[in-house]
Parts: sequence; C-alpha cells; structure tokens
Amino acid sequence: MLLSFTDRVLGGVCGGLASALRVDAWIIRALFAVLALASLGGFGVLYLILWWITPQELPAASRQRGVPVALVFLMMGFTAVLWIGRDQSWLRAASGESLYLPLLVFVMAVVFFLRQIRA
Repeated sequence: MLLSFTDRVLGGVCGGLASALRVDAWIIRALFAVLALASLGGFGVLYLILWWITPQELPAASRQRGVPVALVFLMMGFTAVLWIGRDQSWLRAASGESLYLPLLVFVMAVVFFLRQIRA
C-alpha cells in the first residue's frame, strides 16, 4: 500500500488503502471516521501511524530521489543530542520547563517534510 498522491483529503491513507482494496475511498474515509469516534480516537492514532510509516506514491517515477545520507546522519545526531540533553537537563527553558518534546516534534516535522518533498 502507498499513500495516495492524487486521491487524498488529509494524508492519503484512506485513498491508498481504497486503491489497494479496490473500493471507493469515501467508504474507507467514512469507516475510519466512525471507528475513530467509536474507539475514542484509537483509529485516529492508527491513521496517524499509517500516515507516518507508509510510503507515498510518487507523482512522477522518473523524479524519484532519496534523502541525502548526510542529512539522515544529521537528523540522527540531532535526535541523539536531544535525548542526551533531556537526560542531562540541558534542555530547560528559563521558566524550568523541558524543551525536549517541542524539539522532538520539530525533528519529526522536518523528517515528515523531507519525506513529502523527496519526489
């Protein structure tokens, strides 16, 4: 399954799943919405996880490029520094609050952005 590039409303998970199952994407979207409400957000979390781990179909296969290896190592190093900084209490704001979570979300957003523009 690939995230749909052409049939997407949010992340393309339902469009990609519908394409793989050969059903209408709106049926899958409605099913996800009902199940997300019934499970008190459990299927919403599943949607986010699928959005994160599933590769996206490319608009033009000839334009496929990977993320540079140096950038991958830079992101891994930054994440490691965040982890160590959290344990050593380096990442504290002036008010004493931890900056670990906001910085980790920033790293995840950069990785997500790079995955989206890799085509």
